[in-house]
Amino acid sequence: YKCSQNEHAGGDNMKKFLSLACCSVMAFSLAGCSGSSGESSSSGNYVNLAKENDVISMDSRYATDGMSFEMIAATIEGLESVDADGNIVPALAESYDVSDDGLTYTFHLRDAVWSNDDPVTAQDFEYAWNATIKNPAAEYAYLFGSDGACIKNADEILDGDDSLNLAAKAVDEKTFEVELSKKCPYFLSLMSFPVFYPVNEAFAEEQGDQYALAAENLIANGPYKLVSWSKGNKIVLEKNDKYWDADNVNVDGINVNIVPEASTSALDFESGNTDFTKLNSTLVDKYKDNEAYTEVLEGYLWYLQYNYANEYLQNENLRKAIATVIDREDLVENVLKDGSVVCGGFVPEALATGPDGKDYRESAPEYFNIFAEDGLKAAQEYWDKAKKELGVDSITLSLLYEPSDPSKPAAEFIQSEIQKLDGITVEMVSQEKENRIEKQKARDFDMVLTRWGPDYADPTTYLNLMLTGNAYNYGDYSSKEFDTAMAEAANASTDEERWQKLQDAEAILMNDVPVVGVFQVGGASLINKKVTGIENHAVGVPYIYKNLKKES
Repeated sequence: YKCSQNEHAGGDNMKKFLSLACCSVMAFSLAGCSGSSGESSSSGNYVNLAKENDVISMDSRYATDGMSFEMIAATIEGLESVDADGNIVPALAESYDVSDDGLTYTFHLRDAVWSNDDPVTAQDFEYAWNATIKNPAAEYAYLFGSDGACIKNADEILDGDDSLNLAAKAVDEKTFEVELSKKCPYFLSLMSFPVFYPVNEAFAEEQGDQYALAAENLIANGPYKLVSWSKGNKIVLEKNDKYWDADNVNVDGINVNIVPEASTSALDFESGNTDFTKLNSTLVDKYKDNEAYTEVLEGYLWYLQYNYANEYLQNENLRKAIATVIDREDLVENVLKDGSVVCGGFVPEALATGPDGKDYRESAPEYFNIFAEDGLKAAQEYWDKAKKELGVDSITLSLLYEPSDPSKPAAEFIQSEIQKLDGITVEMVSQEKENRIEKQKARDFDMVLTRWGPDYADPTTYLNLMLTGNAYNYGDYSSKEFDTAMAEAANASTDEERWQKLQDAEAILMNDVPVVGVFQVGGASLINKKVTGIENHAVGVPYIYKNLKKES
C-alpha cells in the first residue's frame, strides 16, 4: 500500500542524487533538513526522519500513496493495527466476535477520544465507510467490495446504486457490526488499512472542503497529532496525550523533513540532524559498512505496464520480447544494489503464505527468468515474430517513469535493455510521481514503470489490479479467461483450491503479459543506533511509528 502504492501506488521511493550542480544549494537544503524552520519542533525528545516524498493527502478516505498512509496511521487508528512482526493486534477495537458462518464481524470499541475530546464511536466508522464508498473521488473505495473486504452491498454501491448503505452499522456507540457477502480470509488485515479508518463526522462536516488540508483542519485519535505541515518541506507530529495508549508512546514527537535528494539527507545524518534516511543505489557502497546501515525487503513491486491502445503493444510477441530482454539480475545486483530482488511475475515474495506453509512465490512458477545472452536471444526471437506480424522493421515506444530512485536508474536500465533489440527505440518521458500517476489515469503512455504496494497479505492485492475495469488497470487489459480464473478463486471451496486458482490466474496473466514484474524493492537505510521502533512493513502501511524510542 500499494502504491496507489495504494498507488500505494504510491508512497514512492527515494530520489536520485547529488551532482556537483546541487552543491550550490546544499546549505539551504541542510537547513531545511535540520529542523531549523520556525514551524519545526526541535526541543524535547523528537525523532527526525528524512523522507523523499511529501504527503499527498491526510484524508484517510482519499489517500492513495505510501507516505500519506504513514502519516495518517501515525495520527489516526482503525479497528486493528499490526505489530513489529506484521501480526494483527487490537487498536480501537479491543475485541471482536465472528459468527459461525464467518460472515458477520462484531467489533467492540475501547474507550477512546479524538484530540478535540469527542469520543471515538462506532458511528465514526459507519460515517467514514459510507462517505468513502459513495464518493467517486475515493479511489480505494473498491477495497470495500469483492475485490477487497467483501462487505455486503459494496459491489452494488460501487456499481451506482445510491439507495443502499454498506452492511456496516453502529449497533450502539461502542459496537460496530460488519456483514460480509462471502468469507474474506484477509478481512482483519484490511481493517488496519487507512481507507477503513474512522472519521469524526461533526468535525469533518464543520471543516467542509478544508478537511485534512492543514493541521488546524484535522483531529487525531492515534499516538501523534499533526501540528504543522509546510508542504514540500516539513511535517511535525507531536505526541497525542489524549491517545488511549499514550503511556506507551515514548517520544515527544516526530519531525519529518521532505528531502528529495538522498545525498543531502545522508550528509545530514552524518551531521547528527537526521535519525533515519533511505539510501539510493549510488550511496549503498559508501555506507554499507556503516554500523547504522540496514537493509530490508519491502513489499513494493515495480513493474512495466503496457498500454493496449498502442497499436504495436497489442502484439503479444512484442510484449514478451520486452519482458524477456530485461536482465533483472544485472539490474538488482549491479545497478540498484540496495537489497532489491528479481521478480518476473506479478506477485512478490514474502507477501503471503499458502495452505502448504510455503510463500506464494516459492510454490508458484517463475516467469521471464532467463538473463544475459540467453535472455537477449529469446527476446530477439519474440521480436522477430512481432515484426513479421506487425509488418514493420522498426518502432518507437515511450517509457513513462518518475525521476526518483529507484525508478530513474531502473528506467534508464530498461531503456538500454530494450534498445538491444534491433529496431526498437525507447523515448523517455520523465514525470514527477503525481504527474506520472495522472498520465497513467489519462492513458497518456505507451509503457510505464510503475509500482504497487500490497494493501493486505494476499496475492489478490496484486492480481485484482488486472481485472477488467479495475481502476488501476491503466493499460485496459481485458481477459475473460483471467477474470474467470479470479472468480473461481474467490468462490473456491477449499483454501488449497483457492491457492491453485490464484496461481492459475497469474499464469494466464504472464502468458498475456499486460504487465510484468521487474523488481521488488530493497530498503537500504541509515538508522540512528539510539533510535528503535521504526517498524517497516511489507504489507499495508509502509512504516508505523507508535513504538518509537530514542535514547537521550
